[in-house]
Parts: sequence; C-alpha cells; structure tokens
Amino acid sequence: MQRPSNQGGRRRVLVVEDNEELGNFLEEILTRAGRSVERARNGAEALAALTAPASEAPHAVLLDLGLPLESGVSVLSFLRNVMQSGLPVVVLTGRGDPDEESAVRQLGISEYMRKPATAVRVLEAISRALG
Repeated sequence: MQRPSNQGGRRRVLVVEDNEELGNFLEEILTRAGRSVERARNGAEALAALTAPASEAPHAVLLDLGLPLESGVSVLSFLRNVMQSGLPVVVLTGRGDPDEESAVRQLGISEYMRKPATAVRVLEAISRALG
C-alpha cells in the first residue's frame, strides 16, 4: 500500500478505537488540528479501511490494541506482513503488557503511548508520524 497524495492539504488519519467517548475526543482534536479522520470501532472495520482504494486510504493510523473482533496487534501484523505497508502507526493503548509492546515495536510503529495521553501528546505523535 502506498501513501496517497496529500489532497487539499488534509492528511487522513484512521482512528481505531472501540471506546466511543475516547474515539469522539480523538476525532475532535485531530479535526481541529486540520486532519481528516476516519473511524474504526473494531479490528474488522480497521482492516476494511486499510484495504480501501488508495484514494481513500489513510496517511497514518492511531491504533488501540484492545479491540473487539480483531486485536490491534492482528491489525498491525496484517498491515506489515500481508499488505507489506510502511504506513505510519501510532499505538495508543491502555494495556501494559511488555511482551505485547515489544511485539508491536518489532512490527514497526512510529510511537507507543499509554492511555491516558494528553491531546497535545497525541497531536505531536501524529504530526511526527506524518512527517
């Protein structure tokens, strides 16, 4: 998967978060920062968004690990190993398993953050991921 062009200056971020309140908050802060946001509320929706046509593909992913249907680790593994994509991924998780953190770092992520994270920290991580 190649990164789509920066159409209209708005970089698309796929927010993969099953907690509705947190997902709404992340969408709001990213939108205010000039990002276009697509939401996925579970791993299956994330996989569908990641396999969308290139014109609709995200420029970066903000990924929770504890998701229904497919875990965040499975989504990341699919992205890296099946799609062979280097799409920037920022992990934002409430989990504290060091083995899981190591596994996602080995798969290749831009940043690993634990919840709760401030709006400023999330925005900075996404900005760094987008370059």
